[in-house]
Amino acid sequence: MEVGEAIVRLRRLVEASHVGLFTTIDRRNYPRSRWMTPVIFSERPQLLYALTDPRSKKIEDLSVHKQVEWTFQSTVLNEVISLYGTATVIADPALRERIIVEIGNYLPVFWRSFNSEQIHNLVIIETEIEGISCFYPFKNERFSHHFG
Repeated sequence: MEVGEAIVRLRRLVEASHVGLFTTIDRRNYPRSRWMTPVIFSERPQLLYALTDPRSKKIEDLSVHKQVEWTFQSTVLNEVISLYGTATVIADPALRERIIVEIGNYLPVFWRSFNSEQIHNLVIIETEIEGISCFYPFKNERFSHHFG
């Protein structure tokens, strides 16, 4: 499988599942995973975006270790795609609004916990994809690519 095809499959899986497991490393060097709703824009296929509260634990983790992993799976578990990369926290109001428009419908519980001012204070976690691994358990097939 070529890198371009792996990215297309990743984007398709992100759009279908609307959720991925985001893993950071905390200050004590332990992995910390949580479910998040990301988006990949077609004009930036090697970047994955998610929103979070700037006071969240994951932001603290990223201040120490920028290396992260995301894992996505199909609902029937016939496809699992993991990626690793470097995450950067950014505050870009225009991009934040674009992300909200893209993923907002998939986060009804998330939105209930914030007022409008807090929503406008959310920050973006931008993950630059450095490697990707595709696993197809029913076929026992694996493909991995490192970028760069």
